[in-house]
Amino acid sequence: MYRILHFSGGVHKFDLLAEHVDDVGGLLFQENHLHISRGNYFLSEEIQVILVVPPNEVSSVQGLAREIKGEIQEIEVKGPLKRNLHHLMDVHNVLCKNGGWMSLEHILKSSESCQENMLESETDVVIFAELEELQECIELMLSLELVEKREIKGKQEYCSKI
Repeated sequence: MYRILHFSGGVHKFDLLAEHVDDVGGLLFQENHLHISRGNYFLSEEIQVILVVPPNEVSSVQGLAREIKGEIQEIEVKGPLKRNLHHLMDVHNVLCKNGGWMSLEHILKSSESCQENMLESETDVVIFAELEELQECIELMLSLELVEKREIKGKQEYCSKI
């Protein structure tokens, strides 16, 4: 299960943290910049970012954040939002590992959460429900510009932008 973190700090060397999160298989969401100035004088700039990282990499991300004078707080997410975020990360990992274009059915077969559910039951109803859930997740990823979509011979395929 991935951990959801909130980074708050200066923009100086933030690109090192962003690159590290990407290297360890994490994602950056919702990057907000805060500019503080008085009149024409610029005083400071702060960045706040939501990070999603693998649990075994939390300490390395926290250490790097301290090095660049930032703060990391772990965010506890419950209920459906947690399930949706984990599903999104699962789909993101499948697309990144593949490196190319994939159909919904191929993503579903490669997905870890799907493989767990298939062990329980392989009925058409379960597969249809998983496809619907996957479609919702892909639509969210498209809106966040994490994936690209194309249509070939009437069949839609998806690829990671990252």
